[in-house]
Amino acid sequence: MNARERIMMGAMDLFARDGIWSVTMDAIAAELGVSKRTIYENFKDKTELLREGIIAGGELHDKTLNEIVNNSPNVIDALYRIGKENHQTMQKINPRFFSDLKKHYPEILELVRRDYTAKSRKFMLKLFRQGADEGVFEKNINMDIVASVWMQLVDLAESTERGEVISDSWSVKEWHFHLFIPYLRGVSTDKGRALIEHYLENIEGVIKNEDIEEFIKNKGIIKNK
Repeated sequence: MNARERIMMGAMDLFARDGIWSVTMDAIAAELGVSKRTIYENFKDKTELLREGIIAGGELHDKTLNEIVNNSPNVIDALYRIGKENHQTMQKINPRFFSDLKKHYPEILELVRRDYTAKSRKFMLKLFRQGADEGVFEKNINMDIVASVWMQLVDLAESTERGEVISDSWSVKEWHFHLFIPYLRGVSTDKGRALIEHYLENIEGVIKNEDIEEFIKNKGIIKNK
């Protein structure tokens, strides 16, 4: 990791922990044990540091999600793990980060929203089409619409993470369950719904391919339906 990357990652950790506006360049320098001159040799100002940090963080997150998909036995497993990864990521970010971004850096927020929406929609469309090929999702529905609706649900879920939408009587887990599971069931085949139920029964476990095949066999579901 070079000096620029170290500064960028260290600054983003501080922004996530304390919010953006309250973190000064002096605070970043002190936290990282470098001089302000070193920071300014790599970044013109805090705005550039924030913008480049968000872009780099997004690229790293994209890499993580692709690794999850590549290492998952089916798309239901991938969606569960992606949801868990996103939840854990959001839990590490102070809500002030988002309010500061909206209030003081609207141009960066707009850039992030455009980039995030485009990349995420493309990613989810590919994943839902993969699920149709696996026989997990129905093939006779428009996956462009399915992916678009899913992105709307994700936006609502992330609003929950930021504390913008949720009743005091609901847990975040309960809220997310009722957002995503009914929709997934609705676009799934019998095989897909069986997998969903299997995950709900073993929500914290790691499910192996042989476990999935045995479960499907016991339910009398044709594998390639």
